[in-house]
Formats: sequence, C-alpha cells, structure tokens
Amino acid sequence: MATRAVDLEGVPEDQARAIEEQVRYWRELAARKHRAKVGDLPRWPGIAPPPEQLRRREIYDDVG
Repeated sequence: MATRAVDLEGVPEDQARAIEEQVRYWRELAARKHRAKVGDLPRWPGIAPPPEQLRRREIYDDVG
C-alpha cells in the first residue's frame, strides 16, 4: 500500500486527531477486506447429514 501524506498545517488539534482516527478506521477496514477469503463460509458445531440423505427441496428450500 502506498503511503500518502496530508498536510494538516493550520488545522485545529482536535480536528487533526479526528482525521487521524478516520484514516486509521479506513485502513483497518481495507485490511479486513483484503484478508477476507472468497469462499469462506460460516461454520456451526454439529454433524451434517450425508449428502445422499438430502433432497433438493431440503437444500435449496424451493417449491418445485
């Protein structure tokens, strides 16, 4: 990631800190999105039934 500088000269201290906090937030958000892997699914404890015991209706909850 390229580092960029923003000149905050003349900006009041409290506003400069707010800007710094906002930048920190956006960087962490971008890092989390970058770390997320495509295909990761939520997992719950338990035992799944064997695939041959499931029908399309039970898997997709559709009427048809």
